[in-house]
Amino acid sequence: MYTSHIIDSEALETFYKSFTGSKTFLHSARYAKYRMACNEKIRIEGYFKENQLVAVCLIQCLSTKLKHWFHVPHGPLVLPEHHDKFWPWWLQHFQNLGQTHKQDLVRVSPLVETTQKINFESFNFKPAAVHLVNPETTWVLDITKSEEDLLAEMKKSTRYEVRKGIKEETGFTITIDKNLETFWELHEATVARQGFVPFTRQSTEAEIKAFGKDCEIITVWHEGKALASGVFLFDDKAGYYHQGASVPSKLPAAHAYLWAAICEAKKRGCTEFNFWGVCEEEETQHPWYGLSKFKRGFGGEQKNYHHVHDFEITCKAKLNRMIEARRNKKRGY
Repeated sequence: MYTSHIIDSEALETFYKSFTGSKTFLHSARYAKYRMACNEKIRIEGYFKENQLVAVCLIQCLSTKLKHWFHVPHGPLVLPEHHDKFWPWWLQHFQNLGQTHKQDLVRVSPLVETTQKINFESFNFKPAAVHLVNPETTWVLDITKSEEDLLAEMKKSTRYEVRKGIKEETGFTITIDKNLETFWELHEATVARQGFVPFTRQSTEAEIKAFGKDCEIITVWHEGKALASGVFLFDDKAGYYHQGASVPSKLPAAHAYLWAAICEAKKRGCTEFNFWGVCEEEETQHPWYGLSKFKRGFGGEQKNYHHVHDFEITCKAKLNRMIEARRNKKRGY
């Protein structure tokens, strides 16, 4: 039997840093700090077996005019040897937690590969109508290899563009700093061009502040003009491609800033680079198809995680399911 206790962010971060299984920054103490700066309430639980901390869980306490819900992003993090016994216990615990706190639903986006079974159905958790709450299909590159080996394993066209981008005669200047002003100008232009729902500036400012030295904005300049810029996050294991923006250009600026980010992750001692969400290769009509193809060009492998699941507590949750299904259809995924 497991027991649950509230733990502080320091205990969460200690567990996160020592955890060797699948993890992303969405379950780190810095992410909790960032979300609290955005006026979210955060609950951090630790789960014990005979006084040993075997799992942790960061829970976002969210609300809109329609509903109140708990959401677990890319978690909980569970020591591998406890996977089989922990998950059934935890799903029941999470249900009870939502009911006790009078939530309309509880939602979990587990960072568990689909090759590992989680018996959601036995506990009346349903696949959520919404997609991409947190990335479920990601593209990850092993960066323990040398830079030359990484280049050699890229697609031919990507390798050509990266090599072109780092040549002196191309005339690129690459900056790594906290230049949000330049990024935001490119970001607004990208949103206007592509029509996606963006992060707010206030949210991005809070993220940069919360992650501190582990958040960098990498910008590619040509003849004094910013062509592409991205927000990248880092932890002890990985670098993450979190936000990107650019202006139309025939020069390989986006290739250049991604290669710079990969090199920065290697410099920091990371073992992998996470390109974040992608669609399936055969989903040629998906809004992310072009971006996903671009990411795959750098080499790496696809990781498939369990879909986000909901336990619905009130009738508001059922109404929410209908609204989210309609919204997804409109978005095209």
